[in-house]
Amino acid sequence: MDIGAKLRTARNASGYKLRKAAQESGIGESSISEFENSKREPKFSQLSRLAEIYRKPIEYFLSEEPIIEDVMLWRDEPNTEEETKKTEAEFRQLCEQYQKLEVLTGGAKRLKLPEPDVVEAREFDFNKAELFAKQVQDKFRLGDIPIASLKQILEEVYYIKIFYLDFVGSAISIVSDKFGPAILLNERNKQWRRSYDLAHELFHILTWDLFRPEAKKVREDEEKFANAFASRLLMPEESIKDKIKASISENDQISFDQLDDIARKYDVSLEALIYRIASVYRFKREDTEKYTDAAKKYLESCKPRLSDKPNKLPERYCDLAQRALREGKLSLMQFRKYMGISYKEAQEYLMEDEDFKDDKISISVA
Repeated sequence: MDIGAKLRTARNASGYKLRKAAQESGIGESSISEFENSKREPKFSQLSRLAEIYRKPIEYFLSEEPIIEDVMLWRDEPNTEEETKKTEAEFRQLCEQYQKLEVLTGGAKRLKLPEPDVVEAREFDFNKAELFAKQVQDKFRLGDIPIASLKQILEEVYYIKIFYLDFVGSAISIVSDKFGPAILLNERNKQWRRSYDLAHELFHILTWDLFRPEAKKVREDEEKFANAFASRLLMPEESIKDKIKASISENDQISFDQLDDIARKYDVSLEALIYRIASVYRFKREDTEKYTDAAKKYLESCKPRLSDKPNKLPERYCDLAQRALREGKLSLMQFRKYMGISYKEAQEYLMEDEDFKDDKISISVA
């Protein structure tokens, strides 16, 4: 594919019309059209500007390798194609930058993730979803409160790329041959919603090879399996029973105050906890609906739970970027771009005394 075709593909993938691309790049609409139709080639400065607004590395247009666009799975996809493509382009750019940082610092690693013991997607059911969640909990050694260590294990042990952006939708997951598995969560969602979305998208990551060969879009039953997996992973049955047993009264009742306290421990919503308890204790459907309705009324009278805003970039991503900068493998301008900060802020990351960067600690392991 020549540069012209790649420019057109990149523009469409970013959700840009010719007029908008011209406005943001400062390049004439007719010129961009001529570039895309290979009537003339852009100058390097023009190509760099277009690459920047399309969120593509300059190598994308100069490489002779074929373009392979990975499938992205959405949860609550926007109503407009422009919004969808805009978010996907930003997410993909962050993943590609992360992968480049891994290569530059020698930190590019892939560790085999758990897989369900199912050969075909049609064999999957709710029981297998819950059993798989138990296997993942044990494999990751998550303990009684899984959310306490889940994100760290995914990022630091299995090298799953997890980002937070302000976008229309809840979450996106992807498994790329180029940069591996990645998850995007909405920073505007409450903390407990992000926790559930993380576990939900993890299911899609772990079952990618099972479901994706058959469908590029998420099936309805697949979403239900993902919900069952997330619920079981975040709220293990034995742990739930222990918490309920410790709080229940002599007449086998438990208050919404106590239930809300338990929900906080698992970092899930009160409603999610009630659904999980209903599953564990086999509530009738009408009882489950009655308790969830009561929970909603209870929450209306309570002060909203505090929810911290997450950092957009993973800690490991930032560490690799700083390391690449110190080692001279990333320019200050590139560092500024990767970190999403000003040039002045980027300069502050450079150590005043460069002698410290070569200091080492001697350890005898004999």
